Amino acid sequence: MINKLLADIKSYIEYLEENDIYVSVHTSFTEYMLPLLEFNIHKNPKCLLVKSDNDAWERCIKLHNSENSKQTGMKVRICHAGVEEAVFFLSFGGSVCISTAKETDNTRLCILVNPLCRMIEYLNLICPKPEIEITENELVNRAVKFINRNFYNNISNQDIADNCSCSVSSICHLFRKYKGVTIHQYINDLKLSYAKELLKTSNISITSVANKAGFSDYNYFAVRFKKETGIAPSQYRKNKQYSVSTDIENA
Repeated sequence: MINKLLADIKSYIEYLEENDIYVSVHTSFTEYMLPLLEFNIHKNPKCLLVKSDNDAWERCIKLHNSENSKQTGMKVRICHAGVEEAVFFLSFGGSVCISTAKETDNTRLCILVNPLCRMIEYLNLICPKPEIEITENELVNRAVKFINRNFYNNISNQDIADNCSCSVSSICHLFRKYKGVTIHQYINDLKLSYAKELLKTSNISITSVANKAGFSDYNYFAVRFKKETGIAPSQYRKNKQYSVSTDIENA
């Protein structure tokens, strides 16, 4: 039941993002909420560029942490990155944050986003609540949070272990056990995903894209990107931007 609900939540978020509605989830990611941690990053292109500065990311985190009390309803605001966003508060604490690529009225946003909030609240309701969180899961949770916030800064396994207050061998073993990939693979996937978003939604140079995504060596980035997608970064950008312009013309 929990796995099915998690899959439904992920599918619904992907559906919203396909319709240019950017979603991020902000709550305490305990053991059963951990699979939603990938959506803790807001993928609005302007947010992604601003948050390549770690201080800006810290400000965003503090803002959302201050909202983890049990507020209700929805509010619209301009975030520190200058993006208008709608914040939907979850009944158990935390929020779902929404921004859009095109103007969307609040009534339509509520119709689209409220089902997502209800699914997340139901997930929290049905998940077991042990008195003590499983230590291994909590360590992996901390590692994932740290990596998601710092993957473009060329962090090392030692940096991650220090943040989790454990040994490098322990965090590497636990990460592979619970995530199914090595830390190195996970970081590379995040970097490539971030690079794809920047190629698709910005006009900065491809060298700058590589640097912002955390690839200090452009040639290595180009090789990894082609291995992942089958095409060069320049062709990927051309294909995606052509697709967007075609969609606009057909609208």
